[in-house]
Amino acid sequence: MLHANYDKEHGPAPEYEITKDLSGLRLRLRLNSNVYCCIHYLFSNCRFRGNCHARRYTVKVNVNGGNQQETFGLFYAALTVHGQVMFFGFASMLTIGISYYLISKFGKKSLFSMKVAIWSFSSLNAGVILVIVTGAMFLGVGWYDLMPLIFHPGGSGLVPPSRWSTFSVVVFLVAEVLIAIGITLFCINIVATVFSGKIAAGLEKTEQQQDDRHSSKSDEEDKGRSDFLTLQDMPGTTRWISVLGISSWFQRRSRRLVPAVSVVVIGVFVNAFVQLIGNTGLYTQLVTGFSYLMNPNFQPNWLLTKDVFWFFGHPIVYFTLFSFLGAVYYYMPRYTKKTVPYDKWAYRSWPFYFIFTMLVFQHHTFLDMPNPAWFQIMSQTASFGIIFPSGLTIMTVMMYIFRSRIKWNISSLFFLAGIAGWAYGGFNGAQEGWWGTDVYLHNTLNVVGHIHLVILTGSTLFALGLIYSIIPDITKKRLNKTLGVVHLVLTVVGGFGLALMFTYLGFAGFIRREADVPAQFSWALSWLLFFALTVGFGQIVFAYNLFKTLKRKATQEEVQNLKT
Repeated sequence: MLHANYDKEHGPAPEYEITKDLSGLRLRLRLNSNVYCCIHYLFSNCRFRGNCHARRYTVKVNVNGGNQQETFGLFYAALTVHGQVMFFGFASMLTIGISYYLISKFGKKSLFSMKVAIWSFSSLNAGVILVIVTGAMFLGVGWYDLMPLIFHPGGSGLVPPSRWSTFSVVVFLVAEVLIAIGITLFCINIVATVFSGKIAAGLEKTEQQQDDRHSSKSDEEDKGRSDFLTLQDMPGTTRWISVLGISSWFQRRSRRLVPAVSVVVIGVFVNAFVQLIGNTGLYTQLVTGFSYLMNPNFQPNWLLTKDVFWFFGHPIVYFTLFSFLGAVYYYMPRYTKKTVPYDKWAYRSWPFYFIFTMLVFQHHTFLDMPNPAWFQIMSQTASFGIIFPSGLTIMTVMMYIFRSRIKWNISSLFFLAGIAGWAYGGFNGAQEGWWGTDVYLHNTLNVVGHIHLVILTGSTLFALGLIYSIIPDITKKRLNKTLGVVHLVLTVVGGFGLALMFTYLGFAGFIRREADVPAQFSWALSWLLFFALTVGFGQIVFAYNLFKTLKRKATQEEVQNLKT
């Protein structure tokens, strides 16, 4: 079914209707994501207020017959919950919900298993809830679960002493297991969906003779609504070549022999496959942790434990991005009213995303000695290497916009802002991925600025733009435009303000993970709190808009569009 009028505000949808069960699961994931978004901003604000009033938020405990020692306090517990809920409660649920929709819509097939989809949601949801519970127990080891710090409750030689209980450690590790299982089930479900049965393909037939030239004029008659994808049963090897985008590097004659799936499917598949491999790092860390917890005489290699965590930890950052990038390749040209057939440059970045994402992780431990030199060189090279596919993506999407009659609606504005945030965040990350500059930037707020640019002003803005396009397809009702504009302005102003402030403070030498703030930086805390509240209030506006849309009945115009 063609949603002929969606191009006015929301862009056209492919000729495939997803199942009712998947629509319901997608909405539950979106609603849970919104709830966790509010929770993680609550803990974010606790951190800023904790910095402003460190003594007020520092908890005192009595030890050794009444002597009082200062402990980590709410700041580090909030730091941990904020990071974990941001990644796994908010961004990951957004990613999973939208990815399930995209793989079904653009692959033109049902998910491999709706039961597995529900299990992945339930396991991830349970894990995030337990993480929040550990925050109430004042466990503060950071979102990266720093080991062996987590295993030293009640002091044990640390200055200042930690004060969480062994029980809170067990709950936290169980939460991480549930989160790992939830993400793994999602990845398996996506891979199985792609490789089972037939899948929509055939875009290679639309490649133009002059494929290196983008039309500078819009085709007002087509508006990009033609659907050239047909269900095909591809052999295993051919399917691998297609879903990794490898065929785009073949010569034209050979390229046309490989059925091309939608670039949206490639984005979702690469995302799931990379994370499935990366999850082995998290499982390795958890096995090490439980082994040490049960046998304190166990002496693991803690540096290796940290390395394997980042083998998981860096892909999880891209996990919140790749599915959305693939979708932007499709949706942005539709809003520019350009006819974009098979474009090899939209596909050519994906093999490099896959390779470099797996190799870049060790730049998080440049300052941890003695990692071998070849290990550091590999990750530094990969840090620079991933600039190539990222730059290629940005330039390709910008060429779709160039000299077009783009419809500047809420979705396209979110996309454009997301490209800006991701581009600058990636550039900032490349600096930190170079050993010579990482020495100076690693322990500063510059790193915090980088991750907020990439996730908050990159991935999140892409996801929100997609939601404004997807919700009308699922519910047949449009979100309120005025509230959408308010949501856009508050999110962009607050998000960029917060991320750029972190970046500036990092260059100025502001140390991260510190509850006590030097006097020369105290002026910044009020601004950080303001920008965080601005973003948080924007999401409250969005939640209200979403609930209001889901609750109301469809208008006569919307009903007529559905019949059409």
